[in-house]
Amino acid sequence: MRRVIGYVFLLVGAFALVAAAVAGFWGRDAAATVPLNVDTTTVLDGTASGALAKSDTPVPVKYTRTTEAAPKDSTDDVVVFIEAGCIVIQEDNPPPCLDPEQDERAVLVTTRAYAMDRKTSEVVEDQAKYVGEEQAVPGMKGLAGKFPFDTQRHDYEYWDGTLGSTIVATYVDDVEIKGVKTYQYEVNATSDDAILSPGDDEETDTEDDVRGTYEATQTIYVEPTTGSYIDQSATQKMVTSSGLVLVDAEMSYSDKTVSKNAEDAKANIAQLNLIGTWIPVGGVVLGLIFLLIGLWLVLRGRKPNGGSHAAADDRTLVDA
Repeated sequence: MRRVIGYVFLLVGAFALVAAAVAGFWGRDAAATVPLNVDTTTVLDGTASGALAKSDTPVPVKYTRTTEAAPKDSTDDVVVFIEAGCIVIQEDNPPPCLDPEQDERAVLVTTRAYAMDRKTSEVVEDQAKYVGEEQAVPGMKGLAGKFPFDTQRHDYEYWDGTLGSTIVATYVDDVEIKGVKTYQYEVNATSDDAILSPGDDEETDTEDDVRGTYEATQTIYVEPTTGSYIDQSATQKMVTSSGLVLVDAEMSYSDKTVSKNAEDAKANIAQLNLIGTWIPVGGVVLGLIFLLIGLWLVLRGRKPNGGSHAAADDRTLVDA
């Protein structure tokens, strides 16, 4: 019976070692994938002025952005995101989003859809394949929405929708925010002849476009293990070729958004570490313990060497 139990321990130990190897070589990589159930709301507080803000002096505004994954349009390798953003003047306790044609407190309303590689977090080339021809942004590439898992301390190509091209997100420093280690990146965009609005025909790169100067900056604090944003601040200024200031805004994540991002990052880091570190290490330790116990039980369960022959010899002597 002891030998049977020993073989059971040996089997369990071998299984634990195999499971640890699988978790170590495959588990973390599989876990480091953008999920298909993303549904987040990000809030930035700040000020804005200009024609869109209906004020020559800065007024308080709130920018609310929702990001939702579209599982039906996504695949095992690509996730489709639908984003909607609203900048609203904070007067008389307005809702997060308003229709600019019906409420003057609405400064700007934007929507976009894009497809992202679930591993690298980079925008995929064939956008129309996933979001359709009408919503596909021509030439979209680089990073948009998040940084890659295992973000490194170097520069990245970052998509700017107004310019319609990538710009450089420059690594600056390591910064701790609410107990979370982050990498700080600076993004600066500028153009003397940018398309600020598609005009009445709703088509870009036509004679009806509203063109002018465009200046924008972003400071992004990225949690490197997950590539998620923890904090962000941004400025944007658009001035038409005729000299009309469309918008001059300055905003940053609300305290609630930063706290929520930090909590989510800690939970996601713990999950990745569990799958990629603790399960493999624990599996190896438990596997070796079970193997040693099993080996000991098997060896202890064996009869002494030559024991059966010795008994037979004794019986022969007695019979003689």
